[in-house]
Amino acid sequence: MMYIRLILIFGVLSVIGGGYTYYNSKISNLEVAKAQLEANNRTLRENQVQLELAHRTAEASLKAAEENAAKQSAAMNELTLKNNALQRDKDNAMRIFKDHNLTRLARAKPGMIEKRANNKTAAVFRDLENDTKELMDSDDADAPTGVQPNATVGVGPETGDNPTGTTDSNGDGEGTPTDIPTASSS
Repeated sequence: MMYIRLILIFGVLSVIGGGYTYYNSKISNLEVAKAQLEANNRTLRENQVQLELAHRTAEASLKAAEENAAKQSAAMNELTLKNNALQRDKDNAMRIFKDHNLTRLARAKPGMIEKRANNKTAAVFRDLENDTKELMDSDDADAPTGVQPNATVGVGPETGDNPTGTTDSNGDGEGTPTDIPTASSS
């Protein structure tokens, strides 16, 4: 009987030792798994922060692109409207030239045609001069400090010994800045 008691005690101790070993191995495995899950959790949080930053950046880029697209669309619509208006003006002008024989009219009423042609030509030259002046003024504003461009150097008949800066382009002796060549009526 003693052997049976020893076997039972040895069996109980074996079960207790085995249970303790199983418990310790299970706990260490769970602690390793817990540490791995915590490391994964930190990695996922860092990834989430990076994804949120990337998302905000993408949203800002998308918003900027949409604003640019809206501006471009508005500019394109404005240009289309201007183009349509210019096309109508061109069509009206072409219709006038098509409907009227200007050569016959100029021969029949040279004074009327000459006056109108000269007035319109002078208006076009004034507009061109104003537009050019605006461009020159903007170029002057962009010039480096201390260097002032001289607008009269090397510009046609205004250089030389004409101190008034006027031109006499039609030879009538009166030099005015708007003196425009005229067609002769003979």
